[in-house]
Amino acid sequence: MKLTGVFVIETGVVNRGDGIGNIATVKKVNTPEGIKVFFSPVSYKRALWNALIQNKRWRVPLVTKEGGVVQRTGTIIDSEEFDFAGTMVAKPKYEREGTFLVDNGISINNYFGDMEFMTNMAISKLYGENEANIINKENFYGVYIMPFAIELDRVGVQEIKTVDTKIKDSDTIEEKIKKIYKALNLEDKITDIHIQEWVKIIESIDYDQEEKTTKIVLTYQERKRRVKELLEGMGELAKRIEGSERNLSPYFSAFSLDYIAPKYMLLIKDYLKKVFSDGGYLDTQDLSQKVQEFAKNEGKEIKTADYYNYNAVVNDLIKEIFKES
Repeated sequence: MKLTGVFVIETGVVNRGDGIGNIATVKKVNTPEGIKVFFSPVSYKRALWNALIQNKRWRVPLVTKEGGVVQRTGTIIDSEEFDFAGTMVAKPKYEREGTFLVDNGISINNYFGDMEFMTNMAISKLYGENEANIINKENFYGVYIMPFAIELDRVGVQEIKTVDTKIKDSDTIEEKIKKIYKALNLEDKITDIHIQEWVKIIESIDYDQEEKTTKIVLTYQERKRRVKELLEGMGELAKRIEGSERNLSPYFSAFSLDYIAPKYMLLIKDYLKKVFSDGGYLDTQDLSQKVQEFAKNEGKEIKTADYYNYNAVVNDLIKEIFKES
């Protein structure tokens, strides 16, 4: 099962490019429709992980450094972020493909070269000087559209195929956990207290003798909690940048368990372009009706939400995903 979605986000500059001289640039890309501003999936997800660690008490992932590259490591047991974001570790070599996929957030409106002139004159005067450093910043405020997907069947499930954990059928869950982390060269990063906590969220750890493959499955409740908290975190998100905070909470959202790719993004994009070119405003009820009619004509369903009912729609989604009455 796969959940696809599209967010409409109204905000300013979310992340910047390398800069040119004393000009702080925005990330932008040429398109057939003109120059668009974008924020990257990495920028969005890092803001999301930080928020969930802070607000939902998600566990900080284990990290290692091999060949000069810092990477997440560990397993889905010790970190929700690892479960959704995945990793590729060089030594011992193993990987986990992410279950949460995000595309670039691309602005609907074009970038027209807006600049902001800034100095540190106020601070310089406090220091007793009348000279200041100057910086120019490219500036932007607009509406972004961001598609994403969650591979629900893989959340809370991991197969370790390239590292032999040498688990035995007679091993207890605690012993299996220790063997996994020993095989990954991480035994010094975990304690017995960690293991006792992790046992509560593990449904099973199985080992295929022939394939030398270890499969970890987390409990139903743990998988449900992770998906719910991820969606809740996306619905109330901000990112700190340059001493400010950019609101990344969606103004409008669309979700579907029927579409394998969010092609309904094209309808949303066309709607937004027309509305803004005509000098209008985003009517979420009107857009919701058009999106749902689009899905109905294809024999599918899309759930929509605005900033008023986002959490209620997420709760309905969770009930449908996890088959609750």
